[in-house]
Amino acid sequence: MTITHLVLKNFGIPKISSRIIAGLIFGCSWKQWDGERYKLFTLESQDTLSVFTYFGYMLYLFVLALKMDVRMLSRTKRKAYLVALPAFVGPMICGHFVTTLLLPYLDRPSQKKVSLMVSLHCMVSLPVIENVLRELNMISSDIGRLGLSAALVGDMLSQLGLVAGNVVRLYQVSAVRGFFYLAGFFIEGFLIWFVFKPATLWMIKRTPKGKLVGGSNIQGVMCLVLLSSAVSVLLSQPAILGPYLLGLIIPDGSPLVISMIERLDFFVSELFLPIFIAISALQADLSILLVGFKTVFTQFNLVLAFVTFSVKVISSFLGSLYSGLPVHDSLALAFLMSNKGIVELAFITILRGYSVISDGLLIWLTLVILLVATLVPFVVKYLYNPSIKYAVSQNKNIVNLPKNSELRVLVCVHQEKDTHGLIQLLNLSCPTKQNPLAITVLHPVDLVGRITPVFISHNQDNYGNNPYSHQDESYSENIVLCFNRFERDQNGTVCVECFTTITPHKFMVSEVCRLELQKASSLIILPFHQTWTADGHMDRDDNTIKALNSGVIESASCSVGIFANRGNLGNMMSENDCYSVCVIFLGGSDDREAISYAKRLTKDPRVELTLLRLFAHSTAEDEACNDQNWDKMLDSETLRDFKTNCFGDGRVRYIEAACEDGTHTVMGIRKMVNDFDLMVVGRRKGLEESSPQTCGLNEWNDFPELGILGDLIVSLDVNFRASVLVIQHSATDI
Repeated sequence: MTITHLVLKNFGIPKISSRIIAGLIFGCSWKQWDGERYKLFTLESQDTLSVFTYFGYMLYLFVLALKMDVRMLSRTKRKAYLVALPAFVGPMICGHFVTTLLLPYLDRPSQKKVSLMVSLHCMVSLPVIENVLRELNMISSDIGRLGLSAALVGDMLSQLGLVAGNVVRLYQVSAVRGFFYLAGFFIEGFLIWFVFKPATLWMIKRTPKGKLVGGSNIQGVMCLVLLSSAVSVLLSQPAILGPYLLGLIIPDGSPLVISMIERLDFFVSELFLPIFIAISALQADLSILLVGFKTVFTQFNLVLAFVTFSVKVISSFLGSLYSGLPVHDSLALAFLMSNKGIVELAFITILRGYSVISDGLLIWLTLVILLVATLVPFVVKYLYNPSIKYAVSQNKNIVNLPKNSELRVLVCVHQEKDTHGLIQLLNLSCPTKQNPLAITVLHPVDLVGRITPVFISHNQDNYGNNPYSHQDESYSENIVLCFNRFERDQNGTVCVECFTTITPHKFMVSEVCRLELQKASSLIILPFHQTWTADGHMDRDDNTIKALNSGVIESASCSVGIFANRGNLGNMMSENDCYSVCVIFLGGSDDREAISYAKRLTKDPRVELTLLRLFAHSTAEDEACNDQNWDKMLDSETLRDFKTNCFGDGRVRYIEAACEDGTHTVMGIRKMVNDFDLMVVGRRKGLEESSPQTCGLNEWNDFPELGILGDLIVSLDVNFRASVLVIQHSATDI
């Protein structure tokens, strides 16, 4: 399987398709090689593997159900229902219509199975849609969020449809069997709700908040999983039903759920599931492909598969259009909702085990799943590319802001400790009635214990009604309260909006960029991934935050600042205290952006600002020859404008210092850095070696996201307490 995927992934083939192909290769009868194949996969070993992987699939459904929040059904927006209902109801109606037309051509036993087969072909599966979104890195995109919400609704409807279809099938065989099957289903639900749920809630309560989940609780839950599976079998239900229902009723996000997922997720997804897919495909023999096609029931199912897939695409597309999505997005979402995968493969394998379908039909349905699972990701990726939105240049930066205009800032906050320094920095930006601040606060939280990303708005109007608002009262809410207090203290010169995004780490960059576009921010401020204690020693070094900062600084369409708080700026000071700020200017668009931000700081009477221009003698001598250099002209104009508008009351100084090489720059900064509370520098990516002032320093740059000067200041020893703001001019702007 691994070799197959390593070869096929170069062509963009999804993992599930590679695993199905691997199973089909070994499952096919190769005549002269059949003897060797049977030595490798004996009937006894296939049975053992089937039981082993079926147990793995049962655990997979249990873990998946743990991540699902069925309460989301009552909170799902109208747009998701407009997509989900047509995606399920449309194919169901057309499927039964086709069945009515073709029913006379089927024999009596096959006629009893048609309701179940229609329900199977009309399935909308949340695990399948979640897997393809994760593989395409689209799970936190707009279409990904809507697709997951719609898939949750469609998945619940599909499960009910399958139960109803099986009841009809059994009732046509025997009314007593149909009655007992339905009774068993309701008894199973009763036991899960009134026996298994109290047991799991008792285990959750045994774990104090903030403490590790004990091994006895994990073992207890696993015993309940096995017991629920045994009860399902005794009640004539599929063995996977009990664990799936048990996972649904356990509250998502609880410590027990998180611990279970952390221990089982990788083991189940990367070991059990690939083997289950391959073993399921192994049972399909390509050598009987033509023989299987000759049966009327197989032909009926192929027609049904084509009709239901086509109608599902069309109905989902129309529902998406009606909900207000663009044409391309609607078409991408329609194909996404029509995808097939692991769940459909598992169901046809189970139906083959119950002799509901033949081997000939099994191979054709497996090929249908393979075809759809392979083509849909290509179509979705072609129709919808969220990265295009982040690549559009919109001239969003501080340099291009009109005079006396609102500065829109997006601030990321990872923990409560970040708030004090960030609020002090924003306060120094001198918000006034003529130059107000619009601050968007984003608190990114890793998605653990849930399958669907959550985006929470902490708006004053709906904060109390938000079902997720109080889940992290000691963490998220304190961040919101700090910024709301800052807004109140500024007397209408600051507008604050707070949001929390709960999403996987690798999708947080797209979340930040999406919100930045939505709010038309001119500047994003990100906390540095390292923090320091009050005595200057290292407190935290988070590589996840470092990856987020690096991703945002490369992807954002506006200017980005990384703020490293060494202590001075984060300390609580009175209104009468003064702040010493230094801006280092060497030239270039990033340094011009840093000066533009510093101009706002000079309007605060508490700020004493020093603009330090570092130049090399060779630059000064050749400056007359470079008047035609557009970048040099912009640098000169920026400095001239700063001197004209910011000098006057003695709080602003302008200093020029000659630095012939990187060594002189290092020595000069070390001498002066402790005289300031805040250092503002440009990132200057790509200009390190072209400037004599920083030549040779790039070899010792440990933090590329900070640039040469930012890295130099942050890396100083514990005796230096100046905070650093590193600014990059909008990466997409020209």
